[in-house]
Amino acid sequence: MSALAMAKALVVALVAIAAVAELAAAKNHTIQWSVSGNYGDWSASNAVSVGDTVVFTYGPPHTVDELPSEADYKACSFDGKLSSDDGGRTAFTFDKVGTRYFACAAGSHCTQGQKVAITVTDGASSATPKGNSAATGAAGLAAKLALGLGVGGALLAAF
Repeated sequence: MSALAMAKALVVALVAIAAVAELAAAKNHTIQWSVSGNYGDWSASNAVSVGDTVVFTYGPPHTVDELPSEADYKACSFDGKLSSDDGGRTAFTFDKVGTRYFACAAGSHCTQGQKVAITVTDGASSATPKGNSAATGAAGLAAKLALGLGVGGALLAAF
């Protein structure tokens, strides 16, 4: 392999590494899920970004149910739940910005406070994005990839 080909391959590899660096920064968060927990301000003290994973750990009789709306969350209504798990370890990896709602359906646990609203941001700021924010994280990553590939292409063209 010529020195020029090796240099081009190195530039391509570096651009690829830079493009996925954003994904490598993902964090794991753990919630010890119990009826005696205080989850009211969990999101305020735990910054969750697109790509992060939250793991609920718990024992019987608890469940982790995802609720579709803030109204269902506030009312502890499980009628339209999006998912439910009672396996003792439930993980959610977040792929877009917004707020997701989780609660325990066992007995009166939800009304006793065993519920959490998790606000997911794009990682660029601690403020919750407004407007059509569902695509913000993906669009930001796509822009970074395009910029990285554009810089890589310019560097390759220089060879």
